[in-house]
Amino acid sequence: MAEQPPVRRRGLRILLIALATGIVVGGLAVGGLYRLSSSPLLCNSCHIMKPYVEAWRSSKHNNVTCIDCHYPPELRGTIWVKYQALSQVAKWATQTYSSKPFAEVEDASCLRSGCHTSRLLEGKVTFKRGIIFDHGPHLKEERRGRQLRCTSCHSQIVVGTHIEVTTTTCYLCHFKGMKTSREFHPLGGCTVCHTVPKEDIKLGTIAFNHESMVKRNVGCEKCHLNVVEGSGQAPQERCYTCHNQPEKLQKYADTPFMHEFHVAGHHIECTRCHSEIRHKLPPPIGLSLSGLLQWLSEPSSAEAAESSAQVLPKRLFQSPAVKMPEAHPATRDRGLDCKACHQATHQGVLEMYVGMGGKGTPMIPGHMFQVRVECVACHVEPGKDKAMATFGGRTFRPSERACLGCHGERYKGMLERWTKTITTMLTTVNAKLLLAEQALQTTHRAHPQFAKAWKLATDARHNVEFVTNGKGVHNVFFAADLLKVADGYLDQSMAAIGQLPLKVAEETLVRGGYCAVLCHNQLGVKAPEEVKFGAETIPHVRHVTEFGVTCTACHSAERHKAVTATKATCLSCHHRAGNDNERCIACHTLQNAFFSGTIKVEAVVEPTPSAHVELIDCVGCHNVQKQHSRQAVAAQCLGCHDTTSVKVFTQWRKDIGQGLEEAMRLLRKGESGLRHAPQDPKASEVRLLLQAAKRDLDLVVKAGGIHNPELAKAILVKAKESAERAIRFLNR
Repeated sequence: MAEQPPVRRRGLRILLIALATGIVVGGLAVGGLYRLSSSPLLCNSCHIMKPYVEAWRSSKHNNVTCIDCHYPPELRGTIWVKYQALSQVAKWATQTYSSKPFAEVEDASCLRSGCHTSRLLEGKVTFKRGIIFDHGPHLKEERRGRQLRCTSCHSQIVVGTHIEVTTTTCYLCHFKGMKTSREFHPLGGCTVCHTVPKEDIKLGTIAFNHESMVKRNVGCEKCHLNVVEGSGQAPQERCYTCHNQPEKLQKYADTPFMHEFHVAGHHIECTRCHSEIRHKLPPPIGLSLSGLLQWLSEPSSAEAAESSAQVLPKRLFQSPAVKMPEAHPATRDRGLDCKACHQATHQGVLEMYVGMGGKGTPMIPGHMFQVRVECVACHVEPGKDKAMATFGGRTFRPSERACLGCHGERYKGMLERWTKTITTMLTTVNAKLLLAEQALQTTHRAHPQFAKAWKLATDARHNVEFVTNGKGVHNVFFAADLLKVADGYLDQSMAAIGQLPLKVAEETLVRGGYCAVLCHNQLGVKAPEEVKFGAETIPHVRHVTEFGVTCTACHSAERHKAVTATKATCLSCHHRAGNDNERCIACHTLQNAFFSGTIKVEAVVEPTPSAHVELIDCVGCHNVQKQHSRQAVAAQCLGCHDTTSVKVFTQWRKDIGQGLEEAMRLLRKGESGLRHAPQDPKASEVRLLLQAAKRDLDLVVKAGGIHNPELAKAILVKAKESAERAIRFLNR
């Protein structure tokens, strides 16, 4: 064989070297590209991926690279995903890509070694507001006949969150098909997620605790029926966003196949097909009347979205030959829209329950409305038997059985008492209203106060009709307050046209004596014999039983237990009754004891009665029916003495004032010295002296030293001596 020329051998060598170099460089390039394709940097280079990369960077998974989740663990899956990535590059190059890319994250990626392999073994975890969750049953077992995947709950429906828990998936599984107009039985029950609150919950003016309800096995839906919006339907139009093949569209009604193929097979997010179900508490009290009533009576936003979705225009690529099922048979709704003719049939009842819409009253939400009690909690008695209900419908009536089921035997007879009391008050005020309207009809319209009187009577009628048609038993205290205001309006109306207020039966009840009748007597609540009002002790029971004072004269009708009485409230009754010494002593016990010399004094002073104690009583100096000033009290002296007595009275006040000022100066000096020498050996003794002096000074101020000038001066002298002695101890 002939030997190859040197030139050919050299060329072959160069070719082999070049080929080897190309292979090495190509291998390095492929390896580099493979490495680059596995980096988030490459993902971020595409503008449609920027929102997802930004969400990833701010998520809990920002230390996990893209391929750890989006590439399955085995090599075969990795090669397939690489192929898919190349196809995405081709789509980008040909400008045929979608602005919302779709990626499947398999469970194997989540459960791979080093990630969440132990999650199934952790048992229950707490999610958000105390919701208890267990991963095991959700991934190992079928839920409602559906096999869930990790991404069924952890997805990215909203751009800006990355693989976060999608609570709408929870709501869809637990609530879809579980709620009717009267019942709500979520999958697993409420307590499978929510623990029963142990602490008091403040709702409006009511503090509510769930413990008693739990003990009586009261269903959560009695108060929390209206916490779900939407039905979670899967409108057929949503199929067209992904499919247009007739053979696939025909599968719409095959529910098991649809879930197996989309959820278990391709990890499609539930809300790609289903409309959203929302889970939330009703709005807090304080909304406007129109907004609150609209929320109570109209369809939810989610339901409105579903109804509008049924009339969306069909996609352009939909095949006209495809015959689509209209909807799942179980969810078809062929009901007529009765609201078109029967409008706002429960408007008055709703406003009564909410506690808004009256004339002259503030918002007084019903106690049960404040704790979110639903209508179905009380309306438990079917109004007709099943045979009649088939043709005439059925209205559920309120029943005492519902009261006892929630509140126990203490409330037996409460509903009947409420009904009778409101009926009695309505009868009373209605009779007064008719008489007032008759009086107005006989009054000439030219009367200067006719318009005012007519307006007052009209507002009174509004309240009466509101209580009648709104069924006052839905909010008894609001209803009672409406009738009380109506009663007052009728009195003002008659006074405006120069006629005396009309007297009718049950006057005390209508004026505000309904608290005990409606509630306290039934529950055995006993009013305290005495209560503190400021510095005074008030005979509470006597005000009601002897003086005929109504509850709402001093207490708020809209805020339970709240005291609205002021000093002016007391004076409007006590001083209006005239000069009655017994009434003075009943309230001003401290002043009377100081005047009579029966007061207990800290200082070593023998209490002596005033020189006037045998000659005069309270009303001898205090004329409560006139302007009550120091000058007016001094002028009363002239009834018994000459003009020099006024000078004496003025001098007494001056001497007591100067004595108080001097004693207070010494007291402040002693307290200042004690603060600067807290470790002084005499500190404890000094403190006792100063405290005794302060109590005596307070006594002279509160009791009014002028009621017994000599005793006041003696107490002030002793108080000054105590303060001076304390100062001397500190200066040693």
